[in-house]
Amino acid sequence: MIERASMNLKKVISLMLLVTVSACSMMDEKKTANQSTGHWTLEFTWLKNDKPVKVQSYEYASRSECFNAMYAMQQDAKKGRHQSGAGLCYKAFADGQERTANDVLARYR
Repeated sequence: MIERASMNLKKVISLMLLVTVSACSMMDEKKTANQSTGHWTLEFTWLKNDKPVKVQSYEYASRSECFNAMYAMQQDAKKGRHQSGAGLCYKAFADGQERTANDVLARYR
């Protein structure tokens, strides 16, 4: 049982590393360094047998919308046999740009 948990942990770590590396390699450095689009971007990678099948990009107005969509996509991806998915939500902030209420996950009332 410990060996199985260790294998699952290794898979999760390798999946997160894969998503991070692929997302970083796909970002346009000039765009992220010099300007902000004002929206959150979700880069979602669909996996089959722990190998990337396709990568899709989506835009959301707020960070919480991005994370909620990513969670829903992960749940949908699990429905298929030997399928999963992982995503990365990010926003390019311009120099001096301040964070707004849309840039937090939870809203306090």
